[in-house]
Amino acid sequence: MEFIKLALGTDRLEGLGERFLSMLPTRPPGTLAEKVSALKGVMGMGKFLPKVVRKGAVKEVIDERFSFSRLPALRTWPKDGGRYLTYPLVITKDPETGLYSVGVYRVQIIGERRAIIHWHVHKRGAEAYHVKGRGMEVAIAIGGDPALLFTAVAPVPKTMDEYLFAGVIRGKGVEVVRGEAVDLLVPAMAEVVLEGRMTGEMEVEGPFGDHYGYYTPPARYPVFELEMAEMREDPIYHATVVGKPPLEDACIGKAIERVFLPMLRFFVPELVDLNMPEYGLFQGIAIASIRKRYPGQAKKVMMALWSTGQLALTKVLVVVDEDVNVHDLNQVLYALATTVDPQRDVLIVPNAHVDVLDHATPTPGYGSKLGIDATRKLKEEYGAEWPEEVVVDKHTKELVDRRWKEYGLM
Repeated sequence: MEFIKLALGTDRLEGLGERFLSMLPTRPPGTLAEKVSALKGVMGMGKFLPKVVRKGAVKEVIDERFSFSRLPALRTWPKDGGRYLTYPLVITKDPETGLYSVGVYRVQIIGERRAIIHWHVHKRGAEAYHVKGRGMEVAIAIGGDPALLFTAVAPVPKTMDEYLFAGVIRGKGVEVVRGEAVDLLVPAMAEVVLEGRMTGEMEVEGPFGDHYGYYTPPARYPVFELEMAEMREDPIYHATVVGKPPLEDACIGKAIERVFLPMLRFFVPELVDLNMPEYGLFQGIAIASIRKRYPGQAKKVMMALWSTGQLALTKVLVVVDEDVNVHDLNQVLYALATTVDPQRDVLIVPNAHVDVLDHATPTPGYGSKLGIDATRKLKEEYGAEWPEEVVVDKHTKELVDRRWKEYGLM
């Protein structure tokens, strides 16, 4: 996590999300002064826009004969279907809005100039391909600015250009250059950029040993054909290895959790904290704490979080009170053991959209969700005389703690 903070230039990851929120008006401007202030905020976003430069480091070498065989792409696990680009920045442009998407989708190499892009149906690249289809221009960047590498795996709102979001994370606009073979802006500081088009064909991709610790079974995905490459004179190959946790994607996922927490609080004001444990595989399990004021509020928060970005893929969602530390799993277990009646407090949502990589579902991408209300129940929820929690006065607690310390147990 310290390396991620260093790469993103911050000591506090939540501050990056707060920076983004600070540019948004908290309410519609009413007075003239408020309208002027809102206009200044919009104009201030200009410094985060991508900066188009003529010459970038990535254009030191331009090669029309480049082939995938020259890349030291990884074949990580014994049953993988081939060699993969495991941290490619797949760059596309929405054919209707012109907004840029920069996403990390694994790419399986199947020939000297052919590869398969594994993008899920709900991803921005897949949505653009659904509209554009055969001939859609794509650029695949390897390496580059850490802010862009982070943005590419982050659940950026679909209404926002991802180059702009990377600029917000970076604190200034990302430098880009115009592609040689495609009409796309590509990262000027990348190590390698591979330019080409989608052929309209579908080929079998996989298996692939993914972050669930299991092989994703083979499935058909669209084919990309390479036309040209740009690169530095001495490029560094950037990749990652995924598998059973904990690996480096666990730290990246935790960074996403921290950066996006302020934004989640903006849409779900009662949300206090969130923990997506690394062994819960992020999309598998999430624990949220809330300021509870009324009956049924925990279930309301479940619905809100399941309707928000990448959290829509969360399989198990546990909601606890604000005084429970969501990062202390013992506190969470205590809340589960003392507040939950399974019939009353467990919510199962059938026939829902889930992570395509989750092999436990009966149908890929289509399964069920589990919500657990582990908050203390109000009178309306309990339905009878409800127990009061044991409260130890401060003097007694200090006396007990002192005894424990004397015995060397604290």
